[in-house]
Amino acid sequence: MKKILFALMAMVMMAGTALADDNIVDIPFNKVPDLGQRIVKSYFPSNQVVKAVKNKSKNMNNRTCVLLDNEATIEFDKDGHWMIVDCRKASVPMRMVPGKIQMILSKSHPGADVVYMGREIKNGDITILLNDGTELHFTNEHTLIQ
Repeated sequence: MKKILFALMAMVMMAGTALADDNIVDIPFNKVPDLGQRIVKSYFPSNQVVKAVKNKSKNMNNRTCVLLDNEATIEFDKDGHWMIVDCRKASVPMRMVPGKIQMILSKSHPGADVVYMGREIKNGDITILLNDGTELHFTNEHTLIQ
């Protein structure tokens, strides 16, 4: 169920852009928060930014979303911290996955690729989706929630 919800959230974000909602505006990449720019340049150095948008609605708290040429989307909070990394046509760079989560994945799902990471706004918990369809949930301290 959560997989469907996450997919719908990503689609709503991009659909909102297509509909030219007054709260969603195209922005140049250099207007993405500095931390977000560094994340894109560091973890996706060979990819080009296709589009960047800012959602000014109150419930989205000035989030920005960057679409890359490999169809990956990265959503950032107002300070540039990643909130959603959706790489379903590729994979999330493993070095972007928090270290403790990497260790758990290498033991429990060796060889699997992370295609989605999402961080909860309220508690910082992280949801990971693997290329085999497995969905895992971690606390904000990166402990697996069973």
